[in-house]
Amino acid sequence: MFDLLSPYVVYLLALATCGAAVWKGDRPLRLAAAVLIAAWVLSQLVSQRHQYRLDYPVIIIDTNTALIFVWISMQWRRLWCAVLAALTIVVVVIPFVALADPGIHKYNQYGANNVVSWLQLLVINLATWLTVRARRRGDEGAGRS
Repeated sequence: MFDLLSPYVVYLLALATCGAAVWKGDRPLRLAAAVLIAAWVLSQLVSQRHQYRLDYPVIIIDTNTALIFVWISMQWRRLWCAVLAALTIVVVVIPFVALADPGIHKYNQYGANNVVSWLQLLVINLATWLTVRARRRGDEGAGRS
């Protein structure tokens, strides 16, 4: 039963995390969270899940997501976004590594994607916390003047 509900629970957690980032975050965080959740939803909609073939629509979505994160990182100079861009580039590279080494099973590839996805959620949570903390400190500093 848990195996059947697990993906839905994780997607709800990702939606809640990205929703909190959109709600509480600044402009780059809102943009990054919206791009991340849109990329995950679009990837599930267009995925073909072939074992020994590249999933071109997902690779295109992940590549564009990585490029958007690199742009956000360069535009606003946020370290968390650079880490998010690096993690997304890892997601782009994983299928090519699995294609190059036939000894890597598709479930190993899915597991690697899951680990990177959890790290992306962790980075979004950390960025949300840092943004809220900086806003709170700024409000406290403005009140003392």
